[in-house]
Formats: sequence, structure tokens, C-alpha cells
Amino acid sequence: MKTETIVLNPERRVKLTAYLQPVGGEFANIPRRPAVLILPGGGYFMCSRREGEPVALAYLQAGFQAFVLRYSVGEGTTWPMPLEDYEQAMELIRSRAEEWNLYPDKIAVVGFSAGGHLAAAAATVARHKPAAAVLGYPVTEEEMARACLPSAPGMVEQVDDETAACFLFATRTDPLVPVRNTLRFAAALEAHGIGFEMHIYSYGPHGFSTANSSMEALGTQLCPRAEGWVADSVQWLKELLGDFGDGEMTRPRLSRRVDGAPEL
Repeated sequence: MKTETIVLNPERRVKLTAYLQPVGGEFANIPRRPAVLILPGGGYFMCSRREGEPVALAYLQAGFQAFVLRYSVGEGTTWPMPLEDYEQAMELIRSRAEEWNLYPDKIAVVGFSAGGHLAAAAATVARHKPAAAVLGYPVTEEEMARACLPSAPGMVEQVDDETAACFLFATRTDPLVPVRNTLRFAAALEAHGIGFEMHIYSYGPHGFSTANSSMEALGTQLCPRAEGWVADSVQWLKELLGDFGDGEMTRPRLSRRVDGAPEL
């Protein structure tokens, strides 16, 4: 694996870190790879390290190329600066698809908390929409979004017929971002016929990242089944984007829309 860090905006300290695996040779069956663009949480005042590289490593293990975006946060940040950072990052990744050995049409976004808000924006209103979105305990309601970033819009109302398919997970007892943020977003997806999978775990804190025991905060308890979201999201992405096959990706089993046929 090799890594590369690219500064997208020095004034706002926006950085994209690429984690890249080889293809060909010992991986002769893999000419290219799908990819994930990870958006850490942090309430729009920071980008969590717990939701950056550890998440990238989990998807690398599953065969994806992985990218972590440190988008605009902190004092002076207003909407849509973070969304502009996402647009720039996704455009760059797709423009370097051949160099980075990835499929430009098989890039999913993975976001957590406030990063989940940004990932939801990518799935709904971005110019460069991802092929799919994985939203972990996301902020989606307007009131919650504005508590993080006063100029940020709610995302529930942005869901439409062109929204990307989504994988959602959260805990029922999240003390910081109420679970209704996830439930209302899922209801909006259902209303528009957008494909989704959702996992609401019975108990646990906010910000549990990969749910590995090394990620648990002191004095908290997390439903042991929550660790399954990583493997479940990988399988869902492979059903939606295709899996590694005989030198090419297999045919998808799922469609972005509930009433649509899987895309070739």
C-alpha cells in the first residue's frame, strides 16, 4: 500500500489522503478497484482521527481504494464550504482514476455524524454524486445541522428521486445525535423509492467509528452487534456496485432505486 496526501485548499487546511493498493501481479484478477471517500465527523469544528484512517483500513482490507477528506471546519467555516471541498475531492479522484487504479463510477462516500451530514449532502445535492453513501449516526435534521454549523441546511428535505442509494447505521440510545435523524432520512428515501439498508443497534454511544473495542470511549458500552456494520456495508456495496470477478467486476444485484434494474 502507498499513501499520498494532497492539499486542496491551504487557507482552509483542506487535505485529501489517498490509501492505495496495488493491482495486477499478485492481484492479477483485479485490474481496478472500487473506492470509498471517507468524511470523518467532528461537529464541523474538527475532523475526527478515529473516523479517518481506521475506517480507511477497514475498507482497504475489503479490497477498496480509500480516501480520507479533511474538509473545512472550525472558525470561519460556513456552508457550503465543506460541500465545495467534497466536490473538489471527488472530481480529483475521478480525474486520476487510471493512475490510482480505480473505477470512477464505483466510488462511494462514507460519513459519520457531521461528516454524515456532508455525505448526505453528497448523496442528494452534490454535482458529483457518489455511486452510494454509507451514513453513520448522521446529522440530517435541520435543527441538528444548524447546531453544528449555523449555515448548514437539513438533509431530510433534500432527498429526491436522484438521491444515491444509502446504507445507514446508528444506535437507539445515541446521546448526541438522536436516532430520529437516521429514521427520518430513511423515511425520505423510502418515500422517493431510493434503495437503502438500515441498522439501528439497541444501545451505544455516539462516535463509535468501526465499533472495534479499541474505538470505545471510556465508561461507555456499545452493543456488540454494532461491529457488524463494517462487514454489512461492504457486502451491501458489493451488491450495489459489483464484486471482484474473473478480471472484472461482477454484475450488481441491487439498483439505486427500489423499482429499477441493477446497472451493468
